Amino acid sequence: MGATIPAEPADGVATVAGKLRRTIRLFASVGDHGRARRASDLILLILSVVGIVFVGLIAIPEPGFSQSVSGFLRRLPDALIGLWQVLADVVLVWAVVLLVATFVRRRVKIGRDMLLAIVVGIAWWMVLARIVDGAWPLWPPVFSDVQGPPVFPSARLAIPAAMIVTASPHLVRPARRLGYLVIALGAAATVTLGASSTIGVAASLLSAGAAAAIVHLIVGSSAGRPSLEIVRAALVDMNVAVTELGAAHRQSAGNFAVDAIGVDGSSLIVKLYGRDAHDAALVSTIWRAIWFRRAGTPVGFGRLRQVEHEALLTLLAAQAGIATDAVVTAGATAGDDAILVLRRTGSPIRGVVLTGVDRLDEVGPDPLFVGDEAASRIQELWQLVARLHRNGIAHGQLDEEHILVDDGRLGLADFRGASVAPTVAQLRSDTVQMFVTTIGLVGTDAAISHLGAHLSGDEIEGFLPYLQSVALTANQRRMIKGLGIDLDDLRARVAQTSEVEPPELVKLRRFSIGSVARVALPVLAGWFLISSLAGFDLAEFADTVQEAAFWLVVIGFVVAQLPRVAQAVSTLGAAPIPLPLGPVYALQLAISYVNLAIPTAAARIAVNIRFFQRQGVPPSAAVATGALDGVSGFIVQAMLLGSLLLFSSLSLDVAINAPSSAAIRAAWIIGGCLVAAIVVIVAVPRLRAYVLGGVRHVAAEAIGVLRNLRSLRRVVMLFGGNLMAELLFALALGVFVQAFGYSLAFHELLFINMSVSLLAGLLPVPGGIGVTEGGLILGLTSFDVPQEVAFAAVILYRLSTFYLPPVWGFFSLRWLERNRYL
Repeated sequence: MGATIPAEPADGVATVAGKLRRTIRLFASVGDHGRARRASDLILLILSVVGIVFVGLIAIPEPGFSQSVSGFLRRLPDALIGLWQVLADVVLVWAVVLLVATFVRRRVKIGRDMLLAIVVGIAWWMVLARIVDGAWPLWPPVFSDVQGPPVFPSARLAIPAAMIVTASPHLVRPARRLGYLVIALGAAATVTLGASSTIGVAASLLSAGAAAAIVHLIVGSSAGRPSLEIVRAALVDMNVAVTELGAAHRQSAGNFAVDAIGVDGSSLIVKLYGRDAHDAALVSTIWRAIWFRRAGTPVGFGRLRQVEHEALLTLLAAQAGIATDAVVTAGATAGDDAILVLRRTGSPIRGVVLTGVDRLDEVGPDPLFVGDEAASRIQELWQLVARLHRNGIAHGQLDEEHILVDDGRLGLADFRGASVAPTVAQLRSDTVQMFVTTIGLVGTDAAISHLGAHLSGDEIEGFLPYLQSVALTANQRRMIKGLGIDLDDLRARVAQTSEVEPPELVKLRRFSIGSVARVALPVLAGWFLISSLAGFDLAEFADTVQEAAFWLVVIGFVVAQLPRVAQAVSTLGAAPIPLPLGPVYALQLAISYVNLAIPTAAARIAVNIRFFQRQGVPPSAAVATGALDGVSGFIVQAMLLGSLLLFSSLSLDVAINAPSSAAIRAAWIIGGCLVAAIVVIVAVPRLRAYVLGGVRHVAAEAIGVLRNLRSLRRVVMLFGGNLMAELLFALALGVFVQAFGYSLAFHELLFINMSVSLLAGLLPVPGGIGVTEGGLILGLTSFDVPQEVAFAAVILYRLSTFYLPPVWGFFSLRWLERNRYL
């Protein structure tokens, strides 16, 4: 236990005083501590930049909906002008109050952050105004004038809002809400007074969010860890009397863990999901749960839901006869904090301890697992797993840190990441984790021996594909690395000792400089083909590119990288098991490199199969998953193209000629070969049994993959991801065209891109090199885009979507191999 403080008596006076202190409190924590650069800051910056790009593209001329909103607000009664002027000033007043409070309360670092937000906000606002308006904004009149003429964006709103948003993570939630309310009212007042348009106000708010995110990424922000005083007040609200409180040595993201001593002398564990715990917010939880689906990730996004889930699973485990912590209370306090209080049962066992990433501590294993008693203790651990699974529970974190010993009896703790009605993958991941835990307790040889004594051959064969790094907890991954254990060798040893068939992983072909060089000739051939057909040379191309708006080219390049994120979401929908988004996105980048280095379908299929095998998916199911993903993409393209042809004036002129005699002969030859192959298979019993067995196995796996489509969420991910990818590809092409001063309707860009994509997919040309470029140029020129502009825009588009992604795709491939995803 860390620094402790005595707890106040749980009487009415203490309750009232505690509530009064919480009411007048401004800052979430007592001192400047717990700063971190959070994923939520990066996400806020990305979303703000994307929003600014969109707003900047439509700002001039002002769109109709913006004019309608602005016109409605400006037609409000003139008697309210004074109120609007006050509301427009309140944003600046509240920002100044917060800034002064930081120095009065000696929160100097927060005041520094707000001053830095002023600098970043001014720079951001001036650059945005220069890009959109074409001239640097006036200073200071544009900042001090409340009423018109409208400016884009409004500095009077953007800069104070940036200060407020920057200070927001350090404030208690009522103060944060007040700040957001003040900003919203100030935005409405700015439009009403004519100081900015609706689009200008949107750009101001997005600029404020971007400036605050930049400051937080530079200096970090409060992790929102509540103080011990807040925990004490929450315990008083929940009628839990304690004598001592102290911050726990080990903290988990999203809650504040406190060790406490009850009035009866019992040891308590308090988990507070505070209203001021900014890192427990929705965005951060989504980031941890989706981008890297780690073992033990909390279930649910709400604070109270997480508390209720852990309390329920803990009670279910105790009901199943498993020794675990006792639930004292769980719920929400009057201060809107979610709290879980557990009475500690026993203490964690001591396994292999790591003091660094690669350094093993000298402390030996727990005495319970040394000597003659070790075998019975290992048997007790496996019985714990069996009992847990029989009662429909998967723990998700079966490592030494979560195994307890209470009066000689082994048990489990911390059901935060546990699941009821678990999937096969979750159950087998538990088995893998327990096996690795026994390695840390008794060594590899003894652990393998005990594994064969407690699991049948079929059970071992079933869990072996899941013996991968992704199924382990963070502590177990560090332990395996510190002990120098190779999981591939471990899998082979277990299979050999247990006399079961080891799961064969697809052998990936190593990529070399020579394989990359083999694609150079078709790339150059495609370049010269397009150049000769269009009548251009490199000098003309360079001159045309120089006329492009550089900032739009940069935006187009960024937008062109987003479709692979959407494709990763589609893969998640097609996959038969839950997968983390981060590695799946890296897989999409790696495939872009494989497409260029080894332009064959077999290479791409091998990478996909290897990736899914590392997640415990059989090869046939991996093939079915890839096929399902590809077919869904084709369906989305066909439906979009058909809709455009039916409900718009667009048309697709395709000339179909009668087949030549050579084509007819080729069709007869292919048909004859197929018939002969079928006759041979039917006539040879051994061959017939082999083929039919393989077909049945593949069909069974494919049906299993298709069953996942009964889930609406997976259907939305599968088809929605492919749809979003098509929209983003068309948007990227449109941005590059816009960079040269020309614009096309979005449905026209979508029509061009999908038509060319379908055409390139039918031709046996790796990556559609040459065909895609020529088709896009033809499509753009058919909509009155000059040839010079069409050529330059298409080349920039293809560079950003096809030729450059393999560069970081190579590093993604290496990362996947290094982290055992391939």
